[in-house]
Amino acid sequence: MQDGAPPHIGLCVQQFLRQHFTNDRVISHAFPTAWPLRSPDLNPSDFWLWGYLKSLVYRGHLITLTDLKDSITLHVRSISVDQLRSAVEQTLHRLQTLHLEEGNHIEQHSLHR
Repeated sequence: MQDGAPPHIGLCVQQFLRQHFTNDRVISHAFPTAWPLRSPDLNPSDFWLWGYLKSLVYRGHLITLTDLKDSITLHVRSISVDQLRSAVEQTLHRLQTLHLEEGNHIEQHSLHR
């Protein structure tokens, strides 16, 4: 990406994704299931889940790609139901705030409850 341009998805990539995953399983502006462009307000996984997992995964001594994959699998499976419930509740709260703000950025709001 450069200068705020949206990500580009080439025709060969679209063809590959359609062949291996079908239109219904791909979320992209080039497919029927669209995702809002550049919307950090709707994607708390980028802030909580990946940061949380990265902090756990890289604690260990990773030498090979297999080590990395095993560590990711182990730590994803260790996420508790309460942690997932909290993430879903925060997402719902974000969606409600976005609705009230008519889709405007919500960074100025306190989103932690």
